[in-house]
Amino acid sequence: MSSDKRRAPRKKINTIGFLYTTEGWPLGECRIKDISTGGARLAHALSDAIPAEFFLSFSRDGKVRRRCEVRWSNEKELGVRFLS
Repeated sequence: MSSDKRRAPRKKINTIGFLYTTEGWPLGECRIKDISTGGARLAHALSDAIPAEFFLSFSRDGKVRRRCEVRWSNEKELGVRFLS
């Protein structure tokens, strides 16, 4: 029996994403490890702290993006929930 309590199943994608502050300033790149309709797991190598809310862009130009809220984090990964 799985202990996964997510509302939507996650799909492994392992692709590059780009992080921006809510004001639009770049934070750096990440690797999107898996994604669902409600959130994602990101791997990063950023030395600065990641803010509680930020934009995750799926393209370098930032046109395709989602506002995110950090739900959990450790040194190299974080889980985010997509906000409306």
